[in-house]
Amino acid sequence: MTVSSAVDAVRSMTRVVFHAALIVSMAAAVAGAALLWLGPPTRAREYRQNEIARFAPTPGHGIGQLVGESGLLILVAYAGRRWLRVRL
Repeated sequence: MTVSSAVDAVRSMTRVVFHAALIVSMAAAVAGAALLWLGPPTRAREYRQNEIARFAPTPGHGIGQLVGESGLLILVAYAGRRWLRVRL
């Protein structure tokens, strides 16, 4: 292992650690802002309803999900071919 490859390895590891620290600090900032805005957790804000049992699906929900998923697939394929130059 040469000195330059060792330096490159240290730089890449430093970059990974920096990005991880940046993500953790941003998550902590969001959590801190939520804690300052809402205050500490309390029993009064505990949510006790069953959303799955309450949900009554209709054909519109399924069509909306199909359209959304298809649109996302089209967007990813378009971005891949247009900007990322991926051949499908």
